[in-house]
Amino acid sequence: MIESFIEGRLRLRSPLLKDKELTAFLSARLLAMDGVTKAEANPRTRGLLLEYDKDLLPLERVKRAAPMLERLSALEKLPAPQRRPALSSLLDELKAMLLE
Repeated sequence: MIESFIEGRLRLRSPLLKDKELTAFLSARLLAMDGVTKAEANPRTRGLLLEYDKDLLPLERVKRAAPMLERLSALEKLPAPQRRPALSSLLDELKAMLLE
């Protein structure tokens, strides 16, 4: 799921990201998090580029939260109607962890 990860930038790739509506929801929710400056999705490549302010979200905190992003791949196995609620729950957990 995490294709690359350097301080201030994270690139995700997943078949889940081919769903334009779900990808737009994910991008919007990520952008609503303090410190996230960019969440640019590309459904054609099934990728998402996430950039964040490394002063607001220190590397150690993002590293602790990164495994949660890996859990996105489990959502691929869910029936389509269950994906958005599961994604919403996962993003709530991610936000809480980043705010710790």
